[in-house]
Amino acid sequence: SLREEVGAWEQMLCSLGKLYVQGVDIDWLGFEGDDRRNKVVLPTYPFQRQSYWIESLEISKPIVIDYYDELINFEKEDEEIILNYAPLPQIIPGFSWLIEISEKKHDNLLKIAQQEIRRIAYEKIDFNCCKKVLDFGCGHGTDLIDLAKNHENMKLCGYTISKEQVELAHKKINRLNLQDRVQIFNRNSSHDEFPDNYDMIYGFEVACHVKNKEGLFTNIGNHLNQDGHLVLSDFISSGSFSIDYDAHSSYLIPKKEWLNLLSNNNLQIVDYVDISQEIANGLYDPNFENNLEYVCKKFNFSENTKVGFKSYDNLYKMLRRGLVSYVILSAKKQNNLPVNEIYQWNQEKLNAPLYYSDVSLQQLFYGVEWQNQIPKDKYLIKKSIPATEKGTWLIFSDLGGVGLQLRKIIEESGDRCVMIFPGQTCKKQGRESWEINPSEQDDFEFLCHEIVATNSDSWKGIVHLWSLESSPSVELTTSSLEQAQRLGCGSMLHLTQVLVRNFKSISPQLWLITRGSQPVISQTKELAVAQTPLWGLGKVISLEYPQLWGGLIDLDPKISENEAEILWQNITGTQQEAQIAFRSGKTYVARLVKKLLPKFQPVSFDGKGTYLITGGLGSLGLQAAQWLVSQQAKYLVLMSRGKPNELAQATISNLEQRGTKIIIAEADVSKKEDLVRVMEQMKKSMPPLKGVIHAAGVVKVQPFEEIKLNHLEAILRPKVIGGWLLHQLTQDREIDFFVNFSSIAAVWGSVDQAHYAAANHFLDGLSHYRQAIGLPSNSINWGPWAGGGMADTERLNWLSKIGIKSLAPQKGIAALSELLATNNPQTVVADIDWALFKQFYEVEQKRLFLEKIDSYSKTENVERVSEQTSEIMKKLNEAQKNKRQQVLSYYLQIEIGKLLGFSHSLLPELDLGLFDMGMNSLSLVELRNLLNYSLNCSISTATLFDISNIQELSKYLIKKLFSEEQESEDKFDKIQNEHLPNIGNLEYKEKINDEIAEELEKIQILIQE
Repeated sequence: SLREEVGAWEQMLCSLGKLYVQGVDIDWLGFEGDDRRNKVVLPTYPFQRQSYWIESLEISKPIVIDYYDELINFEKEDEEIILNYAPLPQIIPGFSWLIEISEKKHDNLLKIAQQEIRRIAYEKIDFNCCKKVLDFGCGHGTDLIDLAKNHENMKLCGYTISKEQVELAHKKINRLNLQDRVQIFNRNSSHDEFPDNYDMIYGFEVACHVKNKEGLFTNIGNHLNQDGHLVLSDFISSGSFSIDYDAHSSYLIPKKEWLNLLSNNNLQIVDYVDISQEIANGLYDPNFENNLEYVCKKFNFSENTKVGFKSYDNLYKMLRRGLVSYVILSAKKQNNLPVNEIYQWNQEKLNAPLYYSDVSLQQLFYGVEWQNQIPKDKYLIKKSIPATEKGTWLIFSDLGGVGLQLRKIIEESGDRCVMIFPGQTCKKQGRESWEINPSEQDDFEFLCHEIVATNSDSWKGIVHLWSLESSPSVELTTSSLEQAQRLGCGSMLHLTQVLVRNFKSISPQLWLITRGSQPVISQTKELAVAQTPLWGLGKVISLEYPQLWGGLIDLDPKISENEAEILWQNITGTQQEAQIAFRSGKTYVARLVKKLLPKFQPVSFDGKGTYLITGGLGSLGLQAAQWLVSQQAKYLVLMSRGKPNELAQATISNLEQRGTKIIIAEADVSKKEDLVRVMEQMKKSMPPLKGVIHAAGVVKVQPFEEIKLNHLEAILRPKVIGGWLLHQLTQDREIDFFVNFSSIAAVWGSVDQAHYAAANHFLDGLSHYRQAIGLPSNSINWGPWAGGGMADTERLNWLSKIGIKSLAPQKGIAALSELLATNNPQTVVADIDWALFKQFYEVEQKRLFLEKIDSYSKTENVERVSEQTSEIMKKLNEAQKNKRQQVLSYYLQIEIGKLLGFSHSLLPELDLGLFDMGMNSLSLVELRNLLNYSLNCSISTATLFDISNIQELSKYLIKKLFSEEQESEDKFDKIQNEHLPNIGNLEYKEKINDEIAEELEKIQILIQE
């Protein structure tokens, strides 16, 4: 083995290799004992299409079988949660799928997520036409049993390779008396012929464990009826090569092989959905190793089961790295089409997948959650009101004593306090005390001028307590509700307008206070619905005038002695919260959270009830009417202030031709006499009322400063007064549902729609109140609907620019159907690109309301222009140093002009302020995104706010873009004198080799995983 001029170890290795392939056992570790080398597992090389694994003992039975069988003991009755993957729209903090096996902390969440996979998979299936169904990998029979319970017309069959699973499934089937319709066999779907022909064949996460996929698909193709459906959800290899793991019986094939299997068996793809991102979220476990050790030790799991668990974690890593995908696929049996035609169709479908956001309803659902406040360092900010600075506070005081207690605290701190009470006229009542009319804006203007004239102290803040004077919900009448609107929203409208028009130099923080208006802890009959519109109005003030904003605070319904002191601590404290509530001595803060909705008993439509839709001739009302008819509703009352237009009449005629009796009631829902008349008409000519959809409303896009009191009242009337009248006139009737069509404007505010946000906030409060007193109610905070709805084309375009996408009508109706099967009093339904929307929503200040929402953008990521440099960067790189700022300034003038809609010949001035030339929050976000892309650098929106004009901006950007070049020139002389390492030096070579070896080892480990 030894030769001259040839390294001994290389020749010995060659000789040992020849002996090894002849069957001689070699002590490889002994051979390498004196060297620093690591034994690695070799990967699968795609170009060789073979697997190169270190040899192991032959396994008599795949680990996956032992793994599934051992987990039977941990299965809940009629459930199979841990054996399936769950798509989560975002990572859930603290969630571990491994810990769920025993602790079931998120049991409901997983069940909902897995229901969503099935909803997507069955989207195009008409179960009324499915007489015979087969599950080719039924496990414990959970899906078969679920289908059998929901569809009495079906006969179902299942195959599984596990005897233990068959035994457990039979116990379930017998217990539910389904043995006449459900059969399960201990057979192999790729070898054993199916016993019958079927209208649907399906498998959830089964095909990946079948090695003989040719046999499986042949079996499926031979036993699926013409026009029958194949439904799959499974893992596939994302590359051009297969990924095999015999030990865990996992065999993932690439798209090309799926294409051949489907097409050769005349299976034409209907839907192809990639939900890899969401499945990876469900498998995310940063503490996997510790959790694995804990679970296996606690339940004494076998080594095979432990390997099975590890395979889940490996799948997570492969999903994150794009090596595999998780897809939901449905295909239709088409024996009459040629294979080449099916092949071409399938190829196009596989190359253009849908994604979770395209098909999922669950990803549209959000809710407002009140969370017990735990102080965190990240919330701390610099006090906006220095303790040493004396100033003036305005208290729009209640009559119950909170304002007076607050005054005492303020004056003891050394500040001046002016008390303002609601009344009929504007007059001074005594020292630092006034009375003004909430409905008269002139009173507010006179008051502010008088206060400024008599004292030069700065205004620190304004506390609005007038809403506390509204009537309790049990005593509300339409007149007291209108009075509450004037005390709350009307007075704040006038006060804010006076401040922004006449006192721009004064920027006191506005604090809007209510009592018991928010559903914080649980449903309560004490919910003060009359006060709720003020919260909607306040959220829009915070967006349009952030310099004035303090926050919204909801006091405990139960009055406490120290509530004024607690209120003062929160107003003057250091926390950046803007939506706060006090309950039982605790402080709560509002957060928007992702909501996964469980299904309850769906509403039954038996054709013997009447359904009332207010706003019934509008786009949303007609959509709801068509859906009700599709659910077998036979009697509708469409209520509207006007007559149907041509399109509405055509829709109504179509519904009537389908056998539906429809009354078009011309009435104003905010007028009690009109509503009573409609109710009487229904009583005389229709069956009993069984459901209400309150979709009436008036929308107006109007800057806050331009809103007049009569505008405010006109927008509030149909939703507030109309909603309350509907509640009063139906609360004694046995109805199945009462749905309020609300808006996302009520949840986080909407610029130029303060009155609309206030009106919808009332509907949300009304829904919570109804449920608290035992009445059905759902309030849906809709995002904008495409093809109609409350937003026109211009508004829809603007909303899309800030990340709020339009809902397709069919998706909105599907969401409505889902929500009626729940008992949620309030749900947000919206399609939001949070990464984009947060930029706009938080452009001028941090807003913690959205901190629980993942900012992952659903839009396609725009690749950085690193390989292909943008045109402007080419020009800057080619320009002389002293000309770069001029080149960039001209570019900025052109692009900013485009954003502002300037003509090509008109360029904005270099020294004119960005806001003075017409820029606003939205256009600044757009400019930031443009610069980040075209200049390939990161620029914050806050930076743009701080920069005065184009000239300053170009100067800043040039410095940022070419700072490294300047630094390298400055250091050149120093560097060339420094001692450079001798590349020929042996020690240096070894260091380099060691670093390379470490990197190679990391790569090998990555490939191995």
